[in-house]
Amino acid sequence: MALIADHQPTTLLDHQWIHTDQAGEYLKAIKDRNDNQLRDFSLLFSPVLSAGLVVKQYRYKILLIGKTGSGKSSLIRALMGKEFSTVNAQPTLGVQTTNVYWPVRINQPNKPVFMFRLDFWDMGHMSSTRFDYIDSDSMDSLDMIIFVISAADRDSFTELPTLIDEKRKQCSTTRPFVSLVFITKFDQFAVLTESDAKEFQTRYNIPVYLFSNVYSNMRLATSYLNLIAEKLYKRDLELTGQPLS
Repeated sequence: MALIADHQPTTLLDHQWIHTDQAGEYLKAIKDRNDNQLRDFSLLFSPVLSAGLVVKQYRYKILLIGKTGSGKSSLIRALMGKEFSTVNAQPTLGVQTTNVYWPVRINQPNKPVFMFRLDFWDMGHMSSTRFDYIDSDSMDSLDMIIFVISAADRDSFTELPTLIDEKRKQCSTTRPFVSLVFITKFDQFAVLTESDAKEFQTRYNIPVYLFSNVYSNMRLATSYLNLIAEKLYKRDLELTGQPLS
């Protein structure tokens, strides 16, 4: 996996904290017992923290949009520390939700720890184009959209600015969502280049991340989850008029 240099780097969160012993106590509650990967807690369950780990929780709705085969479901797996694989992947029907918890420490004098619940909505492309209600329900109370593009699909990349503008018009003007772009399969028959990604990021002021599907692991997932959390927390501060410091 490769990351295009962020055009708006911030340090609202302590990104190194997740590697400490204190963070490890939180990670015990959200990882699978036998594998170094995050659990999907579904709608009815939440992490059971050890005694003394009192933490405030925030919930975010994250929608993944992309054509069939772009790698949306595989990207969610990679963000959980699981293998990124599109081999024999089946098209998503309707909307599939994955609920991931992620602890963060805020870069403030008292260093509070928050638990972010990230509700990933993987919206099937065919279902969303055939049934209008799926599209409208997905946009309700939205916090972030991750636009997923295959590196082998230049047409989708060319159409992306129009799609982003269309989605922005659908959301509330008082509650804007965060936009991110992930370009997947960068190591497989790519027609898009790193220069394309950098130019898009500069022109449209939207972070672009490049994903190879050679391998994935929890270390790489940690980096991306911290970046996603940083963008969401920054958006929250902006909405409430708080200083970004």
